[in-house]
This record gives sequence, structure tokens and C-alpha cells, in this order.
Amino acid sequence: MALFQFLHEGVEAEELSVRSPLQTRALIELLAGFSKMFASEDMQERLQGFAEEHFQPFILSQLKHRRWSIRMNALYWIHDFKMKSMLEPLKKLHASKKVSKAEEMQLLKIQVLFDEKKLVERLSETKHELSEFEFSLLFHSFREDQFRPLISAFDNLPEVMRFALIDSIGVKNRMEHVSFLKHLLDTGTTELRVRALKAVVGMEFYLDIPTLSVHLHADSWQERLMAIKACEYIRSTELSPVLQNLMSDPSFYVRSQAAQSLLRLENGQALLREIAAYAEDGYARDMAEQWLERGAVS
Repeated sequence: MALFQFLHEGVEAEELSVRSPLQTRALIELLAGFSKMFASEDMQERLQGFAEEHFQPFILSQLKHRRWSIRMNALYWIHDFKMKSMLEPLKKLHASKKVSKAEEMQLLKIQVLFDEKKLVERLSETKHELSEFEFSLLFHSFREDQFRPLISAFDNLPEVMRFALIDSIGVKNRMEHVSFLKHLLDTGTTELRVRALKAVVGMEFYLDIPTLSVHLHADSWQERLMAIKACEYIRSTELSPVLQNLMSDPSFYVRSQAAQSLLRLENGQALLREIAAYAEDGYARDMAEQWLERGAVS
């Protein structure tokens, strides 16, 4: 009852006063769980204020602990409660030569949460080498005003960050950056074009047929493959001739994707039957037969 009154009305009862470290830890874990469940700004502010007033000494002691797992728990709590009063101790931990990769990742997540200045520079100069997946996880949590500087600095970012940034645009459906993806499709390297096409496919964004045609005829089989996947959101018979040609592509994956895309067209089954019966290329005939046996696709 006392906890309910505090969360919903901001009334602190004597029962919430804690004495032992064990009681403190139990209450921290309980309220940290509430902070993840409730999106109310009032409730979040109450939890933050309560944590700043009652938990800071205990969490600070945990942050300085020799055991890695205990330090990590402290970092999670600081993130959950949005404890800005812990910024200085966090900077000291980040500056430590012994900071682990997991700790650095959590420290970076907190910096994103607190909108630390020079965020792009900090991410470009991490103590530990981060993978594309790890950068993607960080970028997924960026607000739009934090994401824009990454776009502006794109050409100067390490390759792994550029790849992760493009991935984040697609995964988070950041439609405001479609023009940036189109720019990459026009000017980027083969790898950047492939990744930009993958993001476009993930967003189910419509690319016009002239643009797609360029990538359907690309030298890279990966680029041709992603371009075919982008065709699936158009389902235009205008694409039929080039898709039929790609049924004879040297890449098995391209041939299979071309057959699948043809099958999605209104007259797709008829086209595949024709290829299976009359195509000069044996690979094309085999692929058409395989997809006809699978039947219609959604």
C-alpha cells in the first residue's frame, strides 16, 4: 500500500525508509522493475528523485566494487533511474584502464540517455573495439536529434559505424532518412549500396522502377539480390522481363529470389510454367519447377 501511494501519488511513507544494505538492494530492484514497466512522466520523475535521495550512497559503493557483476548491476540501476547525480563517478569509471567492454557498452547507453555532448566523438574513440551489432544496439536508442549528427558525420565515421547506422535506419524505420539512403544508392560503394537496399527493404519503401533497374543489373550478386527483394513491394508486370532474365543468373540465391518475385506477380505462375517448359537455360528451368512445386507465396 505504501509503495502504491508513492508511485501514484508521490506520498512517501515511513515503510519506504530502508536501513540495511539487504533492504536497500531489495527496494532498488523492486523500483527498478517499476521504472521499466511504467511510462508515466510523473512516475518516472518520482522514481528518479527517490533514487537520487535514498539510493545514491549504496549504488555508488556498488559502482566502486571489485566484482564486475556488482558494478554492472549498479550501472543498470543508474540507467533505470536516470540518475544524473552519478555523472562524475561514471566519468571516472569510464576513464579507468580496467573498465570492461560490457561496462563501456552500458556507460555509452547511459551517455545516450543523458544526451552527453560530443557523443559521436565518444563512439568513434571507444576503449574497446565494438562490433557492428553493438553499434546498432546503441544507435537504435538514439533520438532523432541525436541521430542527425551521425548522418552529417557519415563520411568520417569508421566503416563499422557506417554499416550500423544504415542498419539502424532500416530497423527503426527512420523514414526521414530515406533521401540519405537514396544518396547512398547513387554514390556509395557496392557494400554501402547493398546495405542501403537492405534498409529500404526493411522499411518496405517503394523505389521507382528506373532506380531498381540499375541495381538489378549490378555486377554484385548481393546487390542484385537485394534489388529483387525491393521489387516485391511493387509487384509490377513492368519488372517481369528483367526478373525472367535473372532466372538465369549465375547466383543460386538471385535465381531463387527472382522466381519468388515472379510468382508474386498477377500472372506469375503462368510465367514460371513457361520458363519451366521452354527456357534454354537449365538452371532457369529447374528453379521455375522448384517454385511451382512450392505453390503460391503471400
